[in-house]
Amino acid sequence: MDPNHPVQQADPEVLLQRARFSRNWNTPFSKSTSSSRTILNLGPEIKEKCQREAAYLFKLEQSFKNSLTDLKAHILKPLVKAETSDQKNRPQLKEALLVLEESLEALYNESEEHCLHLADTLDTLTRKELYLLVNTQRLKEVYIWYFTAFTNYVVLCGFEHIAKQTRYEFRGKRDYWKKNKKSLKGFHLDLSTNASLSVSLHRVFHEPIRLQVQKYIDVLRKLSWGLQKNPETKPITDALATFIDLDKWIRQSLDVATLTKILWNSLGSKLTELLFLPERRLREDSKNIPLTCPDGRLLLFDDSLVVIQGSESSIYKLDTLWVDNISSERNQLKIIVPEEEFLFIIQDMQDKMVWFWKLSQAIRQHLAGKLDFPLWGEEGAEDSYNVPVCRFAAYTYNSNPRFKDAIYEGNWYKGKPQGSGIMKWPDGRNYAGNYEDGQEHGFGVYVAPGGPEIFDCYKCHWRKGTMHGYGICEYGNGMTYKGYFQDNQCHGFGILHSSRMENLPFKYVGHWENDKKSGYGVFDDLDRGERYIGTWLEDCKHGNGIVITQSGLCYEGNFQYNKLVGPGTILSEDDSAYEGEFTEELLLTGKGKLTFSNGYIIEGLFSNKWGSGLKTNGTFCKPTEELNPLVTSKMQLGSHITPAKDRWKGIYDQFSDFLSSGSDETSMESFLGFYSKNRERRKNQNSRAVTTEVENAMEHSTEDPLDFLSCSRSNSTTPETLPPNQCNFAEGKQLKEYLSEAFASSRHPLGKLLQTLILVFQETYSGICMHKRLLSMAQQEVVSHAKKLFELSSYFLPKSLVNDHSSPEGTTRDHLNAYTATLPLILPRFYPDLFMLYMLYHETEDSLYWKGILHLELLSDTKLLEFLEVQKDLWPLQDIHLTSKQRISVVKDVCFTSAILCFQKISTTADPQEKLNTIMKTYYEIEGTVTRVLNRKYSLSMDDLLPLLVYVVSRARILHLGAELHLIRDMMDPSTEGGMNDFLLTALDSCYQHIQKEEIWSRSLPK
Repeated sequence: MDPNHPVQQADPEVLLQRARFSRNWNTPFSKSTSSSRTILNLGPEIKEKCQREAAYLFKLEQSFKNSLTDLKAHILKPLVKAETSDQKNRPQLKEALLVLEESLEALYNESEEHCLHLADTLDTLTRKELYLLVNTQRLKEVYIWYFTAFTNYVVLCGFEHIAKQTRYEFRGKRDYWKKNKKSLKGFHLDLSTNASLSVSLHRVFHEPIRLQVQKYIDVLRKLSWGLQKNPETKPITDALATFIDLDKWIRQSLDVATLTKILWNSLGSKLTELLFLPERRLREDSKNIPLTCPDGRLLLFDDSLVVIQGSESSIYKLDTLWVDNISSERNQLKIIVPEEEFLFIIQDMQDKMVWFWKLSQAIRQHLAGKLDFPLWGEEGAEDSYNVPVCRFAAYTYNSNPRFKDAIYEGNWYKGKPQGSGIMKWPDGRNYAGNYEDGQEHGFGVYVAPGGPEIFDCYKCHWRKGTMHGYGICEYGNGMTYKGYFQDNQCHGFGILHSSRMENLPFKYVGHWENDKKSGYGVFDDLDRGERYIGTWLEDCKHGNGIVITQSGLCYEGNFQYNKLVGPGTILSEDDSAYEGEFTEELLLTGKGKLTFSNGYIIEGLFSNKWGSGLKTNGTFCKPTEELNPLVTSKMQLGSHITPAKDRWKGIYDQFSDFLSSGSDETSMESFLGFYSKNRERRKNQNSRAVTTEVENAMEHSTEDPLDFLSCSRSNSTTPETLPPNQCNFAEGKQLKEYLSEAFASSRHPLGKLLQTLILVFQETYSGICMHKRLLSMAQQEVVSHAKKLFELSSYFLPKSLVNDHSSPEGTTRDHLNAYTATLPLILPRFYPDLFMLYMLYHETEDSLYWKGILHLELLSDTKLLEFLEVQKDLWPLQDIHLTSKQRISVVKDVCFTSAILCFQKISTTADPQEKLNTIMKTYYEIEGTVTRVLNRKYSLSMDDLLPLLVYVVSRARILHLGAELHLIRDMMDPSTEGGMNDFLLTALDSCYQHIQKEEIWSRSLPK
């Protein structure tokens, strides 16, 4: 039989009520409440005692069962029947009586099974166990259930109610119990004739049952006498301890129930109605142990503390109540609850300790969901002081202005939310996240209604109750902000964009101050097809800025609160340029200079709108011979804009704050943004000079992230993610490997910083508003990032690497700088968009160059060498191997093959130094081939080298050679300028210019 469901035929409604009235009936007297049986190996001496006591116990159990039968039949059933038929009776009394009946039935069933078990095992105890030993926990549970139901009925004054009702009529007969006094006397031999009916019923329903527990104790004591040192008696001693604890629990439950009933009778009806619960028990009353409570009274219950002041009362749940024994003040006791603190003065030190002990005990038991009664001063009572200071609870705020009427459910520490929790306001606002000292602190998600069926969702970091640090806000109107907050406002670097057409789709990437665009930023007006790059103030374009249009027209000038003032520059899609005064609507309004793409110039006063004809009063000039007609097509914007090193100050400021805070990994998310494992990378699909190294770098950066690398110079060891060879630092190899790991990891601070820098670079220079006029700005920005990253990287290097690459004066060695250490590592990430700008810049020249390449492609090797006027003694004819059907005049792609293959590698790397090395190797391959042909050492002069270089370049077929050479000059280490590098770059540039000449692609080919 399952002890938790002893009456199998119980009505479902009864089971529901039983759960209500018996929620605390499990007690922690033993470690386990399992009813599983334990096989005992009893010795001969113990078996003899067991058989003797089992016979005695059998008689006791039979008598007890019979007593329960009579109690059910003659007392309980008539009471239940009468209560059920009484329509005026309180529902709580009916429910409690039904639960009492059910628990008594469970007790009877257990007694019956006990009798059957004993009857079966009296003569065979050597093979089976004593029921009291193998079913100790099961018996304890049933008795606890019964006495919990009984004390609930006592607290409800159920027996007094019965006595009052039966005084007038019971089952249709007056004075039923007076005429049937013998029925009650049958349960109590010492029942006085003058005893009241309520007292008699009270005794009848608990004394025989408690007496049975005491008899169990006597039996077990007899079994254990003289056998204390026998290890086989442990089941007996354990069972004895359990029943002794049970008897103690019963006694104190009865006492507390009586005191609680007296309290309810002494309080007024209004207060009793407010506080009364059948299962609630009084623990202490300030009337019994006085303390200073101004004009009031303190009641400690097992689930709450009640402060009564006059006609007002406040109820404080124990799960959100803390008691502090102020050691510095002998007579003071502090009670802490949310939003309030109470300071009580207790004159007697002993009374203070009793109050502190009882408060601590009640809180501990309530939090544990267990009911036990350790006695004051007994052994083990000190455990009741071990009350969890941190706990989980729910609370509704009343007076806090920020949390008024909000419900908080989560972790607490001394009256304040601490740790994770959820706050819900009546108006629909919600916050789920971390708290510290009662305020939002750490990461949290805040949802606020913005209208019908519309919500704003903030997923961000908080500091002392306000949004502070990185976050993402998804507004109900379709806009999204990703960036930094301060004092609940967008502040620092952030991205705001809207994709809904009704909101005029836009995207802003830049800096904020007090919820307004302020500082350097990029604004895309997707509706007008324009991009503004420049400075802002209070949500207005303010300062120097550039506007790029989707049609190709762009202009630069000085803005004052969205209005253009002073002179500026307009560059049209046909490469015409205007320098002078105009408005933001491109209305020319004063002095200016208009330069056409063919070199003609008009200088004077203008009064027309750009693109709607020409109205001017000025001077017209023809181009001079010295004027390069390409000058307007190469003009760059951004000369007056914010310097590259100051453009993204908000991003670097956050990184500096992270370093200042100690660069703790736990705070990195707040300072540097969220980590996303499966991020998507933007790729320019239209036109992209994809190289092997660039592709590998992009693929490598999307792999699973590495662990957080060391952020402290004090660490003398290198992280495990680095190669094991810690001693080989030649040429900075180990340093570069370390930085490569850091930049490739999206969880390392440097890697996260680099991701953000790549993002803003792409938002500024790529997309539909990508323009060749921005090349100079983009190039300067990449170099600036490389320099700053090189400076910041020194903070993260292990001490061994820092020492190895530092000079005695503490500065970095000369051969390690931003161009050699960081630029080669980060350039592949910027390369696709940056190289596209170089391609656009050289689009015209590369078109002529490629036309010449295709023209020279038609020539055989010998014809091309002849066409380029290469000295015949330098021709590598021995490399040409003819078949019987071939002629030497038609063979192609055979001469100088090693140099051609070498030069083709220039497009397989993004590192300018490696491109230079490739050019150098190409030169050596040409010189080596010539040396082999002449069979002697030969140094090429410029006259000999140029035609040979043109041959190699034409056969290598580098698609965008002008862009490649330009990038090398812009990105190479300044310390390597001049010398052989400059000589070869100049020679290649001459070849590039020569192939573009009309005489190359228009000249008749030799036959």
